[in-house]
Amino acid sequence: MDIYLLLYLLFIVAPLSTFLHEIGHAFAARTVKADHISLSVGSGNLIKTIYLEKLKINIHIIYFLGGLAKSQRKIPYKNLEIAWVTIAGPIINGIAAFLVFYLYTMFPNNYLQLLFLFNCWIAIINILPFKIKGKQTDGYTILQVITQKESVL
Repeated sequence: MDIYLLLYLLFIVAPLSTFLHEIGHAFAARTVKADHISLSVGSGNLIKTIYLEKLKINIHIIYFLGGLAKSQRKIPYKNLEIAWVTIAGPIINGIAAFLVFYLYTMFPNNYLQLLFLFNCWIAIINILPFKIKGKQTDGYTILQVITQKESVL
């Protein structure tokens, strides 16, 4: 991998794919009538906050490192609603991967291939159920909802 592809991955592909993933969660939260939705991209100091109706978007200085979407409402979510909000992130990455792959078939290049592969990776990794050091994947949350072993949110 040349330096340009690495920089493209780090500063464009990773944050864009993460943002799409978190927007998927936020969109699903809106469909189940969440009262408040917040989306964060990156880590470190907060550099920008954008408000769009019920959606609050926080952008952090290390914008290419992680993301998080949270939603709340007065009436507790039902298990099916939790599962929907949770699965929407990986679904959006899967759709993005499909669309980028289609573009890649028409215009093959390393940049589109990397965008395709990274979105596939986010979708697949997030659907696998595991928990590491207090952080859990979307698949783990869905597994909790299905088995109802403990509170998920």
